[in-house]
Amino acid sequence: MTDTNKLFSEIIDTCAAIEHWFTGTAKPADLALLLEHFSPEFRMISMQGSVLDKGAVTDFFGPLRGKSPQLRIVVDEIEIVCQWAEGACLTYRETQADADGIQTVRRSTVVMEALAGEPLRWRHLHETPVSA
Repeated sequence: MTDTNKLFSEIIDTCAAIEHWFTGTAKPADLALLLEHFSPEFRMISMQGSVLDKGAVTDFFGPLRGKSPQLRIVVDEIEIVCQWAEGACLTYRETQADADGIQTVRRSTVVMEALAGEPLRWRHLHETPVSA
């Protein structure tokens, strides 16, 4: 895995798709497209320390379409920690702001898998809150 632009774009594009889902600019059918970014073996450690598999993430996203119409997500400080033939580990900062201007900031570590003949997918995500 050596395509830095592809790795960075995957993070930015996935976070944009999540923003569109929460704001309601995504169509109901777009949920399936969003979930395709995640490996069937996907695991996430949330900011609260909960461990979610792909099924739990699917259940989480489903009812939230359009529930945060003013949400904005900004991703920056993307860095590659390590790469190998079938994937990479990256870190990034994500800032979310709602209609009231309330911001939450998290630093995340993501493991991407790039299996032969398949699209790049998120395999593991660990989110950590940034305190003010």
